Amino acid sequence: MKGHHIEELTYEQVKPLLNEETIVVLPIGGGSKEHAAHLPMGTDMYVCQYLADQVTERCDVVTLPILCYAHFPAFVDWKGSVNVESRTFIDVVKDICISFARHGVRKFLIIDFSVSSKFPLYTVATEMNNEWNAKVAISLGGIGHRARAKLLEQERGGHGCENETSLMLHVRPDLVHMDRAVEDYNPVLPYTLYNGQTGIYVGHHMVSKTGTNGNPTLATREKGELLLEDMVNDLVAFVEGFRAFKITTY
Repeated sequence: MKGHHIEELTYEQVKPLLNEETIVVLPIGGGSKEHAAHLPMGTDMYVCQYLADQVTERCDVVTLPILCYAHFPAFVDWKGSVNVESRTFIDVVKDICISFARHGVRKFLIIDFSVSSKFPLYTVATEMNNEWNAKVAISLGGIGHRARAKLLEQERGGHGCENETSLMLHVRPDLVHMDRAVEDYNPVLPYTLYNGQTGIYVGHHMVSKTGTNGNPTLATREKGELLLEDMVNDLVAFVEGFRAFKITTY
């Protein structure tokens, strides 16, 4: 393993690893959020942890324990789903980053497997840049896009769908109940999507009857393996470029 999971190290082992050349990885994935009847509440957490483990194995990074509570306002009406309000979430993630910036770390990679948490994370990245001259990189939905374009067959998706179900079939197949998977979709406001991309964003809740948005019945473990490999390759390529990137000091 090229990288390090910080929770496995002693303080004396950690000290020489943290400096201005270090890339600190913070995985963020919901550990208690509805994913319909066929996927576990911790789907985001399991997938995000898998990605973080793979990056740590392949790259010289210091990886933090996963943050499994985040900003998920679309799921507040679903029992057991935990939402952290936006400003609270910003402050928590920012304080985590500042804890390392105090000791010279200037590069952070947040591996985030969600959608709504991205918005407050943009604020974290902006404030850390302005206040600490630190670069906070955030993984977006574009990672693994080649495999998704090639493999996914569903009309559209986004939650508990063919994509997420395939990922979980590879990461934790023992927790997937394919006999309960059904095709269902959240309604889409007209003229907000253009060629499959969001052109206009409108706040919304998860209101499909099943809590699914997509067609999980098309998912397979083989698709999940290829999807994850493409995502990991994109993250690894970014980390190597990030390592060579020089932060300008003003």
